[in-house]
Amino acid sequence: MTDSNKRVRLYIAEEQQILREAYQSFFLPCPDIEVVGTSGETDGEPLARAAAALSPNVVLVGIKVLQPAVVERLTILRDSCPGVAIVLLSAYYDVKGITALREFSKGRGVGCAYLLKHTIDTVEQLTQVVYSVAQGRIIVDPAVMEGLINSSESRSNHLKDLSPRELEVLSWMAKGYRNNTIAEVLCLEPKTVERHINNIYSKLGTIPDSKHTRVHSVTLYLRATGQLPAEDFAEE
Repeated sequence: MTDSNKRVRLYIAEEQQILREAYQSFFLPCPDIEVVGTSGETDGEPLARAAAALSPNVVLVGIKVLQPAVVERLTILRDSCPGVAIVLLSAYYDVKGITALREFSKGRGVGCAYLLKHTIDTVEQLTQVVYSVAQGRIIVDPAVMEGLINSSESRSNHLKDLSPRELEVLSWMAKGYRNNTIAEVLCLEPKTVERHINNIYSKLGTIPDSKHTRVHSVTLYLRATGQLPAEDFAEE
């Protein structure tokens, strides 16, 4: 969180009632997250009105399929409440929807996350995502990230050999977390996380002596997700 002494105010908009109630119950035991409201309405105007009335730090939006029209709704929310971070959860996505979301997330001063619902394994993962976007971070689901890498330009080719789990570990490295924290969030042994990280380094190839291995790997990830402009860095 931006202010460690301030609770994250969370608004939940989920199309499916059973999931909406599940998410609400997930966050009840969290001392640093306050659910300020819930709704089954995910259209842009109702979201914007709810955000204006309830002043959440984060809006969690749950949908069935991510398409460009959904991103247009989020744009309405962003334009009306530019300081609100967004966590978007969906069961499925199409390529155009992901591309639109990537463009949507560029240049934002607040956090944005996109996750596939079936890849959320633990309550801890979801709560950590809420905390992360409240801090201004951008998070892309590893499965979606794999699709982006495979379809994107050569700047992302370095990451194509990484497994979904390795991409997931790298995504948490990009959030600035230490190995032990990553292990806790992903419910892995620390040695397993270390092994994944070593595999990442190996697959990314030779790294110049002038660069820090972890920072270099994270930089490649941030470039691939559009969080760092490629022109800010010299070509390898």
